[in-house]
Amino acid sequence: MDRADQLAVLSGAAADQWGLVTAAQAKELGLNAVQLLRLTEAGLLENVSRGVYFLATGAMPQHMDIKAAWLRLQPREFAWNRPLGHPDSGVVSHASACRLHELGDIPAPEVEITVPRRRTTNEPFVRLRTASLEPADITVVDGLPVTTAARTIVDLLQAKADGGHIGGVIAEAERRELIAVDELAERVRPYARKYGLKTTATGRDLIDHLVAQAGESLRRQEVDRAGQEGFDAAVRLFAGYPAVASYLARSGGMIDIGRALGNLGPNAAAATTMRRVLDSDPAMRAALAKFTQPNQAVLQVLRHANADALSPSTRKAMEAAAKFQQQPVPPPAPHNSGTGSGRDDSRPEAEETG
Repeated sequence: MDRADQLAVLSGAAADQWGLVTAAQAKELGLNAVQLLRLTEAGLLENVSRGVYFLATGAMPQHMDIKAAWLRLQPREFAWNRPLGHPDSGVVSHASACRLHELGDIPAPEVEITVPRRRTTNEPFVRLRTASLEPADITVVDGLPVTTAARTIVDLLQAKADGGHIGGVIAEAERRELIAVDELAERVRPYARKYGLKTTATGRDLIDHLVAQAGESLRRQEVDRAGQEGFDAAVRLFAGYPAVASYLARSGGMIDIGRALGNLGPNAAAATTMRRVLDSDPAMRAALAKFTQPNQAVLQVLRHANADALSPSTRKAMEAAAKFQQQPVPPPAPHNSGTGSGRDDSRPEAEETG
């Protein structure tokens, strides 16, 4: 086999292994150590790790150290022949998984790989961890088996990694929708005590604690903060309408606004109008559903508010509210005082006029 044939054979295998091939794989393909040495001396191969070669004809792959370490776990097996869950297979995990997922800035001085049964390695920068992984805990990134973002976070907590670094991983994973915070909270709750929280702390408490340590925030927190800022702006906007401004101030912000609106009583027209402005808040939907009668005061405010001070979406809703056609006010329901005064409470009160 001449040099061109040798390169052709190696290239066929390396093409599906990021341009890499192990010495043991080369032997399976019919090349010996002397031939590999000569190809290396000629600059056609590069020895990038013990027993792992890179074909210099291609671009250097990302995360070369992780890929070489993973290939060395089963040096004779080609990447496409390695089933997940095999006793000798490995899954990139912990800080190395963060590198592959591009999550946070957690230090990763060594390659960390989780294997299903205890194994040892004499590689100075490779750490093998033993754990059983469920299929749902494994995904594939750049052709490598790697723990999911949620499992990676759990592994880091179990390994007692720095809380601030884990918080950064959580915040980034949540922003990229790689995790569901509520599901993650259930999985991380057992580690709350490890990070200085009380025994009564929930998994959500731990997540918020770690994210705060990282100086980050979750999208949920950002939405809440934006909602509060918008609410404060509404209070200022309605300052010229004392009754409504007083009501808004008493509501306690977006978190309690649903409960506060419920105190206004049944107001169908207000519900219809305000839903157009505030329907993005889930808590509002339940509260607004209780309204059944018109409220002219709120409509008046919405009609005459300074729309230029609002965001485009809210301004559009305001314009729609300004066109709202109020329905006639129905007579109040009969009132029974229960005092036995002899008053005929079954007769409805006269409708208000003007």
